[in-house]
Amino acid sequence: MGRGRRHHRWAITALMLASLATGSALGGMALASTGGPAPAIGVTTSVSTAAQQVARAFWTPARMAAATPVVNLNGVIAGPAATPPPGTPTARPFNGVPTVGAVFFTTGSSAHYCTASVISSRPQDMVLTAAHCVYFGGYVKNIEFIPGYHSGHAPYGPWVVNKITVAQGWKSSQNQNLDFAFLAVTPPPGTTRPIQQVTGALQLGINRPYMRPIEVIGYNSSDSRPVGCATHSLKFETSQIKFYCHGYRDGTSGSPWIVRYNSRNGSGVVIGTIGGYQLGGIYEWESYSAYFGQACYQLYLQADR
Repeated sequence: MGRGRRHHRWAITALMLASLATGSALGGMALASTGGPAPAIGVTTSVSTAAQQVARAFWTPARMAAATPVVNLNGVIAGPAATPPPGTPTARPFNGVPTVGAVFFTTGSSAHYCTASVISSRPQDMVLTAAHCVYFGGYVKNIEFIPGYHSGHAPYGPWVVNKITVAQGWKSSQNQNLDFAFLAVTPPPGTTRPIQQVTGALQLGINRPYMRPIEVIGYNSSDSRPVGCATHSLKFETSQIKFYCHGYRDGTSGSPWIVRYNSRNGSGVVIGTIGGYQLGGIYEWESYSAYFGQACYQLYLQADR
């Protein structure tokens, strides 16, 4: 992953910008309907076995290292002048954890990446990322997830994606409150064990309080290793949350917001994923997520089936 100087992480095209609309697997989930948008009806697409094989062959170590975040075709889009709050922490690079990784994909002839995380599910094959990382005007191609990726290393092997589930409201109008997606992944050659048995998994937290201590792990454009930050989630609006921490640039879309984070194995409860408002934010120190309420829960249930 090459270095970059961009201070936003807008992983979309100009066309998408114009169209933007304003179990035990669950971590102590509350089913109250407060917070979050109305339940969404998901759209699932399957990736053929042949396409999975093409993706597996495509992602050589050199192509992964050369991949870049998808950037806006109009260049840097500046927001109003702003400064971070006093005491805003800074993310630190480290060698990562097994439950979080880089998700690589192509759009046309370009190779790109976002961040994704393993989520506990009945099939034990589920990965969570931002919807804008997998669908914008069409589904991305050659999708492969590398848990624990760092400095060119893939310690748990490559997992190609076999199914993508996004909300219909995201697919039709890019509703910022539905900027999350669930993927199913296929084991690497030589094993049939599902990913959850290999890497462990995060639990999905639904209808959690807006303000929580969190750890956020993501892959940005300024380092070949992931970064992590201990900070707090805050309420931005009813269907959006945010946090402050320096160092979340292009590529961190899809980064999990983890409550009760265990640094030894990467376990915890994920309550957000960078995306949502402004597709995650235009400042490297201010990041957003769609709130994980009933819509996220309904989409999870569909993906879990």
